[in-house]
Amino acid sequence: MDLNIESSIVKEGDHAGNRMIARYTLPNGIVIDAIGVPQAWNSPLGPTWCYVVAGDKLTLVDTGAHDTYHYLEEGLRELGRRPEDVGRIVISHGHMDHDGNCYELASRSGAQVWAHEVYKSLVGVHRHGAAREVNRRYEKVRPYADEHWVERVQKYEKDSFMLDVTHPVVDGMNDDGMTFYYTPGHSPDELVVRYENVLFSGDHVLPLITPHPSMTMDYGGFREHMPEQYHSGNRYFGLKVYLQSLKRVPALGEDLVILPAHRAFYRYKFNPIHTSRAIEILDHHVERCYEILELLKKSPMEPVALTRKYFPHIKRNSRHFYIAFTEALAHLELLEEAGDLVCLDDGSGRWEWTGTVNFDDLIRNAPVLQTGLDSGTG
Repeated sequence: MDLNIESSIVKEGDHAGNRMIARYTLPNGIVIDAIGVPQAWNSPLGPTWCYVVAGDKLTLVDTGAHDTYHYLEEGLRELGRRPEDVGRIVISHGHMDHDGNCYELASRSGAQVWAHEVYKSLVGVHRHGAAREVNRRYEKVRPYADEHWVERVQKYEKDSFMLDVTHPVVDGMNDDGMTFYYTPGHSPDELVVRYENVLFSGDHVLPLITPHPSMTMDYGGFREHMPEQYHSGNRYFGLKVYLQSLKRVPALGEDLVILPAHRAFYRYKFNPIHTSRAIEILDHHVERCYEILELLKKSPMEPVALTRKYFPHIKRNSRHFYIAFTEALAHLELLEEAGDLVCLDDGSGRWEWTGTVNFDDLIRNAPVLQTGLDSGTG
């Protein structure tokens, strides 16, 4: 099958694609439109790409950041559509730059809301609070939160409490030409969605940048909020889980073109990727583990010092430091599981190399996430 799809610009935006409308034409003539919905906060990420798919019902894949509904509506109208025309909203995962406008759009349009069943169970949960384990262990490192950010998160969560997920999705479900695959790791509720020879990847697979993994320790905080079949052990959080999910993408077929939620267009050009990009991201994390291990071979370090050493360009008081810090923690967790690191019990919080290098085999030999794991049937 032809891997190439034709990309064109329907409405110009800026260099990153903010407020731009892109059009993708598949080899069989099917058209998918994409609205570049800007973030509601200052961010180098670029917009969230929200995909418009015609079918038995007009489908929108992701809705953009909270408090940007006017941009989403503007994009729909540029395409000759009204919010009321949307019959189905598909949410890739529950981060507020993806589902932030979902409640407002669903309220105005009456659209069905399709999302993973874990998403449904976590709707309205204070996610920052549920991730309390990292905050308890590392009290001096907190997520960036000024007054305006706190107010934004509170409003987003209030809207989420009122959201009705009409169609909870499980792995392998099919509807109106779309097949849904469960790919946790970046988020415990992440879906990638296949339509024709396209894979809507949300944040699971991105061009130019690598998605941020969750942490294994988060499972303890979220477990009680998840459906009962998810209580028997963690297969939903952490870098290892994310890498297992990544392996699933090329297993879906080499004939797929990926349409990501971020960086599909950046610096005035499209950035087409295929399923092989998932392996590139996996290799990136292998390399990062090697680099972190090399630092710890020299001397034990606690995570803040390691983060400052590994990410020297990020200032300690920067809003990006917490993200870098949790990125480092996710790799420390995997290296500990492999037996290559141990956290010293002397109260220092330092991590020490054990003398082994097992993590590469652990990553390479970790099985592909299998269909049915999310429903307790695997």
